[in-house]
Amino acid sequence: MAAINEDYLDDLVKRFKGFKSPNETQELIILLGEKDNRNDDDNRKLSVLLNAEKKADQLAKARADARRLIDAEKSKTRKIETRRKIIWISAIEKMASVDDKSAHLLQQLRVKAFHEGYVSDRDKDAVKTDVGL
Repeated sequence: MAAINEDYLDDLVKRFKGFKSPNETQELIILLGEKDNRNDDDNRKLSVLLNAEKKADQLAKARADARRLIDAEKSKTRKIETRRKIIWISAIEKMASVDDKSAHLLQQLRVKAFHEGYVSDRDKDAVKTDVGL
């Protein structure tokens, strides 16, 4: 007789019954799990199905863990990039505040970026005073 983890089976049956449209495997687990007098053949089938569900759960967990790791790495990269941009523009603005030639060049860059589509339409209101509009 195949060993069946009854607690895990009960959890699966309860979970799968809550599904709107369980697949064939899930329906078979529900049927065999609710069967009062399972024979050895039923238990072997159920054992195979439960092992498959455990592996599927492990795969789903591993994929979720990998997604969290990838998302964390992307977030870290974005934060580094944002910090780098803030540092550079702060330095350029500081330089422009003490040097007229740099201020003039920065103003030309702002106007060019504004009028040539480098500033999105939704952001133009926020920066239009910087270009003298």
